[in-house]
Amino acid sequence: MPTEPPASPTPPTPRDFLRGLLRAHRRWLHLSWLAGLGAAAATVAFAGSIAWLVHQSLFAPGQTGPWPWLGLALAAAVLRYGLQTLRDWSGQRLAFAVRGELRARLAGTATRIGPVHLGQRGHSGAWASRYQEQVDALGGYFARYLPALGLAFAVPLLLLATAFALDWVAGLLLLLSAPLIPVFMALIGMGSQQIHEEQQERQNRLAGHFLDRIRNLDLLRRSLALDAARAEVATAAHGYRRLSMRVLRVAFLSSAVMEFFSAVAIGLVAIYVGFALLGFLEFGPAGELALFPGLFVLLLAPEYFQPLRQFAQSYHDRAGAVAAASALAPLLQPAARGQPPAPSAAGPLLRLEGAGVRYDSEGPPALQGVHLEIAAGERVGLVGPSGSGKSTLLALCAGFVAADSGTVIRAPAAARFAWIGQRAHLFHGSLRENLHLAAGPDATDAELATALQAAGLPVHDPTLPLGLDTPIGEASRGISGGQAQRVALARALLSGSRLWLLDEPTSALDRETAEDLLARLLQHASERGITLLLATHQIEVARRMTRILRLEAGQLCEDRRV
Repeated sequence: MPTEPPASPTPPTPRDFLRGLLRAHRRWLHLSWLAGLGAAAATVAFAGSIAWLVHQSLFAPGQTGPWPWLGLALAAAVLRYGLQTLRDWSGQRLAFAVRGELRARLAGTATRIGPVHLGQRGHSGAWASRYQEQVDALGGYFARYLPALGLAFAVPLLLLATAFALDWVAGLLLLLSAPLIPVFMALIGMGSQQIHEEQQERQNRLAGHFLDRIRNLDLLRRSLALDAARAEVATAAHGYRRLSMRVLRVAFLSSAVMEFFSAVAIGLVAIYVGFALLGFLEFGPAGELALFPGLFVLLLAPEYFQPLRQFAQSYHDRAGAVAAASALAPLLQPAARGQPPAPSAAGPLLRLEGAGVRYDSEGPPALQGVHLEIAAGERVGLVGPSGSGKSTLLALCAGFVAADSGTVIRAPAAARFAWIGQRAHLFHGSLRENLHLAAGPDATDAELATALQAAGLPVHDPTLPLGLDTPIGEASRGISGGQAQRVALARALLSGSRLWLLDEPTSALDRETAEDLLARLLQHASERGITLLLATHQIEVARRMTRILRLEAGQLCEDRRV
C-alpha cells in the first residue's frame, strides 16, 4: 500500500510571518528607537532653551546675555535633526535588509521545490508580482511603521512627563486627548486591511492577465482578436486604478483624523496657557503660571503629537504589509515530501525506493510505489499512455518535483543533468548567448561551433545568416523547431552532463528531422558514456534503447531489457 504524503505545515499568521522576518534584523529597529528617543530629548532641550531665552529677554534683560542660550538651542537643533536622520536611515536599512532576505528565501524556495510545485502555487505573472511588488509593500512597514510604533509610546511619555512637571493641568489636557487618536485609527484600520488585500489580489490577477496576453500576442493577431484583448486589459487596469484610489482615500482619511484631533488638543492647551497668563483662570497652577513654563508647554505640545502623526501616516503601511504577508507566507512553505534524496558515491546512478508523487492531496497519485535502479551508461525508454506518469518520473529524477513518499537516491554524477523537452526553451538573445547558458561564459566560439556541428546545425548553415550572432526571439522565434531542438542538443553536449533526461524530444518534428536527431542523440550517448532516460509514445523509438520501462496509472508495470 502506498503511504500517504505528510500533511503540509500550516502557514504562519501574517503577524508571525512579519515577526519572523524582523528577528534577524532587530538591531536596526533598536537603533531607530534609540535615535528617536535621543531626538525627543534634544527637542526638550531646544524648547526649554527657547522658552527660557524669551522669558529672560522680557523679564530680566540685563541678567545674562542671550548667546549661551542661543548656542544651546542651536546645538540641540543640530543634534535633533542628526538623530532624526539616523532614525530614518536605520528604518530604511531595516527594510532593505528584510526585503533582501525575503527575496533570497523566495528564490531559494522556488529552486528547492522545483518548477512543478512552483507552477502549482501560482501563475508566473503572479509570482513575479509577489517577488517584486508585494515584497516592496513590506518596506513601509519596516521602514516607517515599526519605528513609529515604538516612538508613538515612548516619545509622548517623555514629553508628557516634562509637561506634568511644568503644569499638571496642561499635562492632563495632553493626556486626555491622546486616547482618541488610537481609537479612531483602529476603526479606520479595520477596513483598510481588507482593501489592501483586495488590491494586491487584483494586482496579481492583472499581472497574470497581462502576461497571458503578451505570450499569446501572435495568436491574438492571427485570430483578429487584438482589439478585444486590448479592451480586456484596459478594463482590468481601470478596475485596479479604482481600487488603488480607494487605498489612497483610506490613507488620506487616517492622516486627516490625526491632524484634526491633534489640532484640537493643541488649541485647548494654547487656550489654557493664554487665559492663565492673562489672569482669566485661577484653577490649580493657572493662577501662578509664568511665561517660561507656559511657553515651554506650548512648544512641546506640537512635538507631543508628532510621533502620533507619523504613526498615523504609516498606519496604512501596516495594512499593506499584512495583506502582502498573507500572500507571501504560503509561498515559503516547503512542499509536502517524504525522505530527502541521499547522495550515493557507489552503486547505480539513480535509485528509487518506493517513490511516489501526488500533486493533489485529494486526487490520485501521479506516481506510486516505484522501485527502480538505473546504472551509468544505460539507455532507458519510458513508454505508456498519456497520464501514466512518464513526465512525472523524469521530473522526479531531475529534482523538479520531490517524492511525497519513498526515497530518490542520486549518485554525484547525476547531480548535473541535461533536459531536452518536446520544444526547446530558447531565450531572447543571440544564438551564442543561448549556448553560453550551458557552456559557461569562458567557452570559445570554436567550442560552440563544434557543438552545433555535432548536433547537425553547422554555423555556416544558410538559415543562420549571422552565424553565432543570429538573433532568437521569444518562444524560439527566428529559427525552426528542428533547429531549436538541435540547439538544445548542442547545449547538452556543452554542459558536460552525464545524465540526459528527454521528454518526447522528437514528437514535434517531421520524420526525417526526428530520425536524424535521434540518431545523433544515441551516437553521442554511446561515445561519451551518457545515461539516457527518454520518455516517448513511439514504441519503435523505445526499442532503440537498451531497456524499456512501461508505466500505467502511475505504477511501473514492466521493466525489460532489449
